[in-house]
Amino acid sequence: MTNPVYLRSEIPFLRNKRPLVMAHRGRSAFVPESSFQSFKEAYELKVDVLETDIRLTKDRIPVIFHDATLDRTTNGKGPIINHTFEQLQEFDLGYWHKDPVTNEYPFRNKGFRIISLLDMFEKFPDVRINMDIKDRVSFAPEVLLNTILEADAEKRSLVGSFHHKQLTRFRYLNGNTNIPTSASPVEALSFLLHLLVFTKRNFVALQVPPNLGFLKIVTHKNIIRAHRKDLAVHIWTINERDKMIKLLDWGIDGIFTDDPDLLLDIITTN
Repeated sequence: MTNPVYLRSEIPFLRNKRPLVMAHRGRSAFVPESSFQSFKEAYELKVDVLETDIRLTKDRIPVIFHDATLDRTTNGKGPIINHTFEQLQEFDLGYWHKDPVTNEYPFRNKGFRIISLLDMFEKFPDVRINMDIKDRVSFAPEVLLNTILEADAEKRSLVGSFHHKQLTRFRYLNGNTNIPTSASPVEALSFLLHLLVFTKRNFVALQVPPNLGFLKIVTHKNIIRAHRKDLAVHIWTINERDKMIKLLDWGIDGIFTDDPDLLLDIITTN
């Protein structure tokens, strides 16, 4: 029998009355990802967590954006970090969002723009924000930390990254502010392989996909093992009803999803 961390953790970000409903880039199954509208709709659904990726602009402003370049989701071109925040406001964040039924682009020229992290904290108070440091530049962790502190959002922030060095820098700078972090991929893999190089004190959660190649990561057994170490397990990115139900039965602590409507419906009706 698993003992979910979300019910017993002393860490404000992790503790909850239910498994965390974590809106991946907002309500991104229906609205352009990482847009104000996408987060607004998820926020109004009363999700527990808004998940986002952090990129830095040329003038070192942390913004809400996944890719390194503008090309996939906007009508702009080139790296985010080559543009100032003001320059980024020229691009249409809804440009390439296609309606899966009509194959049309209903969000073009609707005023969708890239938003700053500070604006996100201010616009969406009293909800937890899960942030992923995307840039490799050495000053990214410090800029992120300063923004969290400026917003007085330490207790509702959790920071992760695919780049182990960035998490190491963030934790060092973090010091006594106690902003929690998730495991980096190398830390998560070390835990799964029963290696003792990394210790639990560096991170509070495993935020992982279901599988890594042929390696099954999120299993009932691994969830139980993580819970025995007081580690929460958050899985990304799950959009199917049957998978959500199975994970909830296993005692998962949180699910990242593009479709928070579906996850909330499952949780509230079961």
